[in-house]
Parts: sequence; structure tokens; C-alpha cells
Amino acid sequence: MPIINVGYHLGVVVSDLRAAMDELSELLGSDWGPIVPSGHQSGPGDPADTAPRMTISRQGPPYIELLQRTPGTVWDTLGLHHIGYWAADARAESERMAAQGFPLEASAVVLHGDTEPGVYYHRTADGLRLELVEFGRGGPPLAQYLGLPSDFEMPTDAA
Repeated sequence: MPIINVGYHLGVVVSDLRAAMDELSELLGSDWGPIVPSGHQSGPGDPADTAPRMTISRQGPPYIELLQRTPGTVWDTLGLHHIGYWAADARAESERMAAQGFPLEASAVVLHGDTEPGVYYHRTADGLRLELVEFGRGGPPLAQYLGLPSDFEMPTDAA
């Protein structure tokens, strides 16, 4: 049985980050982290070093991640993009999903400047995109970004 922990965020592609932040702040009372470039991401046909600008809500989990629409890439379609899950070993979980018939759609580094992927995207048969994030690489930067306690740990309740 795979060890993937509960979803910690929803990734949403938007046409205008500032407008979406303002709208969700008004509707939901959300506060936001700074707008930053995500780690470079690659999918079939994507231009090299694609790094959509993004922000994450300070409330969560689940957190709301807003990603600036990036035409001609896997981040081109507006709306719900993915459900993000922590994984102790994201590469192994990605390989398991691919072996079960859910091919890798795209991958990404955790932080701009990383050289090895720590994020993997797969789709279910009905089109739901799952994002696997390596906790050891993604957890500490998320904690720092959101101002969480330095002892922030991966949730232990497996999905």
C-alpha cells in the first residue's frame, strides 16, 4: 500500500494573480504569501524552464495555491489544476502510479534553481490531476514561506 499523506493544497490556475487574490480574500477571508516564481516545470511540449508565478494562502490545510496561467503549457487551462499530496518518496510514488497505468504528465523542481524534480503530476482516468510533492524537499520551504513553526512535519495519517 502506498504511503501518501492527506492532500495539503488545491492548485488553481488563474488569469490574474492579484485579481484572484483580492477576490478570494473578499469571498473567503484569505491572506496570501508573496507572489514568487514556482520551480521550473516541464511537461510534453512545454517551453524550457517554465515557472508560473504563484502564491499560497496562509490558511490551511488545505491551502489554496494560485498559479498564473501560462499559455501553451500544462498550466494553460483556467480553474482547478491539481490536488497536492505530500509523499515521503515522490519519485517512487510517481513510478508506482505510472506502472498502474497513470502516466507521468509533468514534473517540476520544488524550488527555482533545484536540478532534480521533487514534484510529479499524474491524471486519473476521469482527468483529475494529482500532484505528488516530496515532503523532505517541499516541506521546509513551505514552512518558511508560510511562517509555520520550524518543527513542521508531514502529516502521519495516510490516505
